Amino acid sequence: MKRQSGIALVAVVLMAASAVLAFGQETTGSIAGRVVDAQGLAVPGASVTIMAPQGPISLVTDGEGRFLAPYLTPGVYAVRVDLQGFTPIEQQNVNVRLGQRVDLMLTLEVGGITQAVEVLGRAPVVDTSTTTVGAHLDTELLAHVPIGRRFSDTLTIAPGVSSGGGTGAANPSIAGGSGLENQYVVDGVNISNSGFGALGSYSIIFGSLGNGVNYDFIKEVQVKSGGYEAEYGQATGGVVNVITKSGTNLLRGSVFGFSRPDGLEARFSGVQTANGTVNVTHTQVSDYGVEVGGPALRDKVFFFGAINPQFERRTLIAPDGFPLRSLGEVTQDREILSYAAKGTWQLLQNHRIDASFFGDPANGNNGPQRTTALLGTDTAAFSELAEYGGHNQTVRYEGVIRPYWLAEASFGRAQNDTVEIPSINDWQITDRTVTPNIRSGGIGFFEQTAEGKNRQYQAKSTLLFDFGGSHEVRGGIQYEDIDYINTIQRTGPTFVLPNGERTVTGAQVSIQSDPVFDRIFRVTRANTSNTRDTSQDYTVWFAQDTYRIQRLTANGGVRWEQQELHGNLTDFTLDSNYAWRIGGTYDLFGDGRTKVFAHGGRFYSKIPNDLAARALSADAGVTRADYFDAALTQPVPQGVTALGTTNHFIITGTSASDIDPEVKQGYLNEYLVGGERELFQGLNVSVRYVHRNIARLVEDIGTAPLAAFSTGQADTVEFFLTNPSPATPVIPGFGAAHEKGIHDYNAIEIAANKRFSDNWQLAASYRYARLEGTFEGFFRNDNGQSDPAITSLFDFPTNDPSFAQILTPLGARGDVRYLGKAGKGPLPNDRRQQTKIFGSYAFDRWVSGLNAGVGLSFTTGRPLTALAANPVFTNSGEIPEGPRGSGFQTAEDGFRQRTKVLKEVDLHLDYGLPLMGGARIVGLLDVFNVFNLNTATNYDSFTESTFGVLNPDFGQPVDPLTRLPAFQTPRQIRIGARFEF
Repeated sequence: MKRQSGIALVAVVLMAASAVLAFGQETTGSIAGRVVDAQGLAVPGASVTIMAPQGPISLVTDGEGRFLAPYLTPGVYAVRVDLQGFTPIEQQNVNVRLGQRVDLMLTLEVGGITQAVEVLGRAPVVDTSTTTVGAHLDTELLAHVPIGRRFSDTLTIAPGVSSGGGTGAANPSIAGGSGLENQYVVDGVNISNSGFGALGSYSIIFGSLGNGVNYDFIKEVQVKSGGYEAEYGQATGGVVNVITKSGTNLLRGSVFGFSRPDGLEARFSGVQTANGTVNVTHTQVSDYGVEVGGPALRDKVFFFGAINPQFERRTLIAPDGFPLRSLGEVTQDREILSYAAKGTWQLLQNHRIDASFFGDPANGNNGPQRTTALLGTDTAAFSELAEYGGHNQTVRYEGVIRPYWLAEASFGRAQNDTVEIPSINDWQITDRTVTPNIRSGGIGFFEQTAEGKNRQYQAKSTLLFDFGGSHEVRGGIQYEDIDYINTIQRTGPTFVLPNGERTVTGAQVSIQSDPVFDRIFRVTRANTSNTRDTSQDYTVWFAQDTYRIQRLTANGGVRWEQQELHGNLTDFTLDSNYAWRIGGTYDLFGDGRTKVFAHGGRFYSKIPNDLAARALSADAGVTRADYFDAALTQPVPQGVTALGTTNHFIITGTSASDIDPEVKQGYLNEYLVGGERELFQGLNVSVRYVHRNIARLVEDIGTAPLAAFSTGQADTVEFFLTNPSPATPVIPGFGAAHEKGIHDYNAIEIAANKRFSDNWQLAASYRYARLEGTFEGFFRNDNGQSDPAITSLFDFPTNDPSFAQILTPLGARGDVRYLGKAGKGPLPNDRRQQTKIFGSYAFDRWVSGLNAGVGLSFTTGRPLTALAANPVFTNSGEIPEGPRGSGFQTAEDGFRQRTKVLKEVDLHLDYGLPLMGGARIVGLLDVFNVFNLNTATNYDSFTESTFGVLNPDFGQPVDPLTRLPAFQTPRQIRIGARFEF
């Protein structure tokens, strides 16, 4: 009923043409201006013509000499002003960026209509109307600097963006957030993963597999890292906004092909470890495609279409001494078919409809899709990625109803899937009684189905009026109708648990040594429920005013959000979430080239549906079930001492989590101040200080201390959704208490940007930042947990002296208090210093058509913390052995508190050869990691493989999450060719 009411509400909103509504992500920019005479007086009634690729736009200045051209596709424009009795003027090279308003001051001089048009220089590049910080990355920059061809690769150029660690390259940390706290929008469609909030198709095993849209289809990428108005939200990291290419009055297109062959790749750094590490020997990526855009009806109807098949191959080899070493080199193959289509219809000069369709359906052939499959005794752990990627569609209307009234409405749909099929249906077994551990059986945990669908309804409008200054009042509504179906499975037959209940999945079994019984077969994971059909209703409205008086622009607004999550067993509603935003800019010299600004606001986090799949549906997970036999038919009785405990059966999540009736949505507060100056024509430099802190968070907590499971006072781990604090209830008698999570981010950023002009362009930045606390956000890098709002960080009280008093004498390592305030320190995504320089130069003066680009990056290493296994869950990487960032002894580089500084130099060359009819052929060359540096990027931080079993690979240069060697990617060379017409 709630969902039907929500849909009905949005339908009414979209049909109500007179409603003043506003929401959505920016897909265009705008040009505003004021025309004055030589005395600075307003010139009303002047004709203004915007010369645009999709046809000219005609405007007339109002009584104050002002004009506004909204809904402009990002690109370069010219603005001409005509009025009888004055010399016509034309402003050239007006660069409109995504979400940017370009303000022009145009002065008419008295003269005859026969006099020549006065052509002015370039327009200002400083947007004096906004406090938003981040980056704009356009096609001109991306085509001439060394960057990967995936859409997500472009984000690394932006200031404030750094590695997200375990979330992979597609999900970076932005402004201190974890990699699962960004929002990704393409052509107005939110393509963020419904289950986890990541980019496109996402798996907790593989990370982001899909990229939503291909690099070659992009017109411009906007990265908002802070300071954005009430119109934008759903992110406590950053907002990534992308606009794809559109057709114009010119028929243009290209046929292209790229290859990064393994024959032009330097050797990967390998590692031999006691428990075995699979090494990468080669990688190879190639793609080809075609794109074309143009007019179907000049000045009225336009089209763009593209298709781009891609092929990825990674060659792996099993460690020396392991059975699958006999296979030699084995390939992991994946294929992606990216496509895009867009149509634009200019109904009237001021009314436009756009329809976009894009996707990246893909698959991976049966083989070592999981690299750890090569550590087994046979190929039973091979699997097939039968399906991943997604399909997205949107239809948008943008129009000027009246000169003072702008309106927009849209419908979008985003779908992504992940399906893995194991090659063999056997239990996954790890024999930890020997070193190296012997792994046999199937892949264990896998996602049989992970399908998300997000239907998005949006409308917005803007009213322009004067009252003590000029006002731009916006208001809006958005409704998202989300479905997420997640069916998990574990390979192997079902079996009977010690309590007599039969599982619905297979088992993951760890064979461990015991001094009395020789060997115990411990089931570390199994499930009695595995299908979760969830949904979400997400509703937002906002209202804001942009008030301008002389040089001052003030922005104030409020945003209201309501989130309803529906699981198999219960619902969870978070409402009455009001977010304030206030900021302002001041045009310091009144010339549109210098501004100072400040902004403050509250940003609520949107919880993905994984919480509904696990906490609102019976997760029903077995974390410990001990047996005497390999067939799992003889359970170890409770009370018998084996493997150092008398508790041999622990289950979690047998029912939906209880919900605190007072729980509120989590949020962070942000404050920033800064300044920006156009130093000389086209080059602007900005300096800003950013502070962010998470003031409240939502998590599932357990009320029993870890020691309670050894003393017999607790036997199941049940969860409670709340805002953790010292007031959260805990089982008495242990002196334990919960704590608030701490997440503080402070950064100083300096950025320099120049769009292409005078043969060169630049995007450079330096950031000094500190990210400290106890809580990362939606992703936990310690153990690689992708469970937004239900990480294991708060499953047990962290202010707990009983851990050291009771569990340490029983062999537990570390101290749970280091997860709380006692362990506060640099969080895993803390990167103290970061420098990026990307730019290019066109050598037209010497060799016409030759361009050279460079990419330089220098980043402080990640902090290191030794992590022991959880004595209840038994999984590794859970309990710190010291405060965060306290370091440990590495195998190759001695004692370190951080990994080494990561440095890289990349180069790009392209040469265009003109052909007849305006066509040309372009050859391209990119060299990544020119000096072939191989710095270690991480070390195995797990001191135990599982509880009670030491990890012989601790300190090795191996990523503890992927189990691959953790070094810089070696030098790689990409070649390409493009025929443009």
